[in-house]
Amino acid sequence: MTSHPLRGKKDRSDTTRGLRRREFLNLCGWGAASLGWGLSAPHVHGKTSRGILVESPDEYSGFLVERLDGGLYPYDINPDVLKPMSGKMTVFSRNGWDPSRRARPEVSESIYHTNIIQGRGLIPDQTRLDYAFMAASWHSARSDSGSTYSWTSSGMVRGLRMDELPPWDPSELDMTWSDATAAVKHAALFFGASLAGTAELNPLWIYSEVHAPTPEHRGRAIPVLHDGERMEKTDDAWYVPRTMNRVVALAFEEDFHSIANSPGRLASAATGNGYSRMAVTAPTLANFIRALGYRAIPAGNGLGPSIPIAIDAGLGELGRNGLLVTPRFGPRVRLAKVITDMPLEADRPISFGVTEFCESCMLCAQHCPSESISSGPRTWEGTSVSNNPGVFKWYIHPESCYDFNGFSCSNCKRVCPFNKPNNSWLHRLIRASIKGRSRAADKVMVTLDQASGYGEPLTASRFWNMNGNHTITAREMK
Repeated sequence: MTSHPLRGKKDRSDTTRGLRRREFLNLCGWGAASLGWGLSAPHVHGKTSRGILVESPDEYSGFLVERLDGGLYPYDINPDVLKPMSGKMTVFSRNGWDPSRRARPEVSESIYHTNIIQGRGLIPDQTRLDYAFMAASWHSARSDSGSTYSWTSSGMVRGLRMDELPPWDPSELDMTWSDATAAVKHAALFFGASLAGTAELNPLWIYSEVHAPTPEHRGRAIPVLHDGERMEKTDDAWYVPRTMNRVVALAFEEDFHSIANSPGRLASAATGNGYSRMAVTAPTLANFIRALGYRAIPAGNGLGPSIPIAIDAGLGELGRNGLLVTPRFGPRVRLAKVITDMPLEADRPISFGVTEFCESCMLCAQHCPSESISSGPRTWEGTSVSNNPGVFKWYIHPESCYDFNGFSCSNCKRVCPFNKPNNSWLHRLIRASIKGRSRAADKVMVTLDQASGYGEPLTASRFWNMNGNHTITAREMK
C-alpha cells in the first residue's frame, strides 16, 4: 500500500489563551478515545514483534487483540497476481448482464409466491408476518438507491452551503487530527453505525470498472479513474481523485435473534435492515464531512469490496465463510464506507485469532446448505469468475451462495462461535481459548458450543413471542 502522509496536520502551541478546548475535553474525560467511541480505553498488555497487545471489554468484547504496526495486515497477498477487481464481475452485477445467471431460481420462479400464496417452501414456520417484516426491512435500501449514495448532496444551514466554506482546521478548536478523526468516528456511531474505523485507501480495493445498474446503461462497464482532481459520475467514467486517499469503514450489527432464524425470512430481514441503515448512515456521514469542507463519496457495495477496507481499518479479520469477523459481533455485520480527502489518521489493523480458529472450527462449512464454503485449506485462487485471485484465503462460491433460498441464508453467521454475545461462562471460555491460539482447545470449544445448543435455528414463532428486549416470555410458542 502506498503511504499517504497526513496533510495539514497542526497542533497549536499558543499557551496564552487560558484553558484551551482540548484541555477542557481531557479534564472532562472526553479525550480522543471517549470522544470517538464513548468506551473505556483499552488495556495495553505489551509489545509484540508485529505491534501491541491490547484488551478492551467494550471495544473488543473480551478478546486479546494484536494491533498491527509497520504497514502489516492480517492477510497475505501476491502482488504479481492481485489486481483491482472489475465490479462488473461481482455476482450482483452478473445477475444483470451475464446470460449464465439468468437461470437462477429467483428468475425462473417466485419462491415468495410459492411460500406465501401456496403455503409451501423450503423453510417451515414462515408466514405473511415474516415476509412483511422482511419487506419493510429492505425499504430504505431499495428506495431510489441510485441517488441514495450521492457524491454531491450537501446540508444547508439557513441557506448557507457549508461545503463551499474553506476546509475546517481542527486547530481552530485546539484539537489535533487524532481528535478530529475520533470526532468523525463518533459522528458515524451517532448516525447509526455500530462500528467505525479509518484507513488509508488502498487502490487495490477500488474496482477497475463499475457495472452501471440503470436500465439505459445495462451491460456497460464504467471505468473508475484515479488521475487528476476531477470528481464526478459520467456515463463513461466515475472519477475518483487520488487525493481522496482516506476511507471511513462502517459496520452495522445484524440482530442476533433474527440471524438465528436462518435460513428463514427473519434472517433476510436482518440483512435488509443492515442495508437500509447503510443507505442512511453512509450518505449522512458523507454530508457531515462535506460540511467540514472536504470531499466525500459514500458507498455500500459499490466502488469496491468493503471487507478488505474494513480489515485495513481495524474492524476485524477475514473468516472461512468469506465474511468480516469482528470481535464484538463476529460475522454478524453489514458494511459500508465513505471515501474522503479529509486527512484522517488511520487505525491499525488487528489480529485476534480468527484464522487459526477457522482452520479448526469448520462449522460454517458444515452448515452451509449450498456447500458454498470451503472445508479445505486456504488457497491463492478461487473457483469462480466472481472470485479475485491473489489473496491467501478461503474462497467461497458466490453463485450458489446467492442462489440458495432467495438470498436469505445466514447459516454461516448463525453457527459461528464468534457470533455469540459475551454473556456466559462458555462464551468467555471460548474467548480465552482463542487467546491461547491452541487448535486442540479450539476444537474442544467448538464441541462445547454445539453441545450447549448455540447455533440452533430459532423458529419464527419464538421470535414473535419475544418482548422488545428479545427475552423469551411466558407466551413463547415451542
